[in-house]
Amino acid sequence: MEVNYTKYDSESLLEALSGIDSKLYPENYAALRAEIASRRDEIDEYYRQEAERTKNRWNKTQSGLGVMQILTAISVFVMLVLSLSNTPGIVIFVTTLVIALNATAGLTLLKRKSQFYVLSYLNQGLQVFSFGIGTFYYNYYGLGGVFLMVDWVNESFNWISASFNLGGSVFEFSNQYSLGFIQIDILAIFIIWLISKCDSKTAG
Repeated sequence: MEVNYTKYDSESLLEALSGIDSKLYPENYAALRAEIASRRDEIDEYYRQEAERTKNRWNKTQSGLGVMQILTAISVFVMLVLSLSNTPGIVIFVTTLVIALNATAGLTLLKRKSQFYVLSYLNQGLQVFSFGIGTFYYNYYGLGGVFLMVDWVNESFNWISASFNLGGSVFEFSNQYSLGFIQIDILAIFIIWLISKCDSKTAG
């Protein structure tokens, strides 16, 4: 059966080309190739528009990542202000660094300052691993995460968990407990991949 490709739009022509069996339908294949060749300008414009739409989607994703880091900075700042009177000086100093890192990383993504994206990689990289060994506990986190965890002290731990929180940083020593765990934030790894993808898709 001969197909009339003159009624196809650009997207349908390209879909037909990707799905047609040239050996089973040689006449239709030849007609399809001829139709595409005769509408080369239209096809090129379709490709241009598709590339622009793809770039816009990745731009929106990148802006969302920037806003997320800025929201983390704001939430940590609010938490710090509310607890300022009871917070040790070293904690205030570290928390201020956390606020600055999140805010700066978020702004560089929003403003497309690709030479400073390393700040976002650093910010997310610090969130990948959390651990507790003996009396020392480390957990740097943003607005939440999806965690894989191994605990060789607590027998009732969950292998995988997800949480939402207001963001912050915990470096703690305490002789009230004995810890032995390591935790990986899958969400942080995914966000690192997203930042890299956004950088490559929105360049130029």
